Amino acid sequence: MKRMVLLAAAILAVLTAVPLFAAAAAENFEWPKAGFVTGSRVNLRNGPSTSAKVVGRFGHDYETGELVVTGTEKTGEEFPWYRVLSHQFGEGWIYGKFLSVEETDSTVRRYVMKIREDFGISPALAVKMYGEPMKREERKVKLPDFNTTVHIVDLFFHGHNATYWNGALQAVDIPAGFMGFGDIVMGMDAGEALSRLGAPSEKESPERYFYIHERDEIDIMFDRDPEDGGGRVTGLHYRRVVYD
Repeated sequence: MKRMVLLAAAILAVLTAVPLFAAAAAENFEWPKAGFVTGSRVNLRNGPSTSAKVVGRFGHDYETGELVVTGTEKTGEEFPWYRVLSHQFGEGWIYGKFLSVEETDSTVRRYVMKIREDFGISPALAVKMYGEPMKREERKVKLPDFNTTVHIVDLFFHGHNATYWNGALQAVDIPAGFMGFGDIVMGMDAGEALSRLGAPSEKESPERYFYIHERDEIDIMFDRDPEDGGGRVTGLHYRRVVYD
């Protein structure tokens, strides 16, 4: 009888064991996604209708850059309307004929877009979401290699800090507290966090993992090496490489 109990326990352990770097779990959010304007003089409106007020106008697709698409609404027209966030004009709606919405299989990319929605892709949107920061710093930095000057704004909120280059979100840092990137939160079990993102792109140290997708990087810090078992998330950092 004792041997049967031990055998059953061993089988259960095998069945329930989860590899540290199992395939990334499916995200529990469909939105947001990246969007790109596909025309010139495209209107951003305050509602999903051509009769809604124009709150901004994108001159050319190459000037607009990446938008954060947070949802869609069908109105019976040929194309749906998309709710978007723009660092130039804030929140609004764009008719689907003039917007290309990205579909991606990259887990890192999905988390990146969630970060850009949740922390405000412009200083104005960040303040609208979190209120006035505890501290605000501004400076201009010359980049001789690129023959340009960058206007940098640092906002220090309770629980996180955010950095903006020329009005667009460039970095987010969560050094302590309870916040997170999507469903990866401070204090979470290391194995649970890694199951959401999969194997890292790079490891700077046993306690610091990097997840990279094109220009974007998510940095997760742990209180000990997850490969030794256990551990908790103790820091989260995101940044977008603008000039390289």
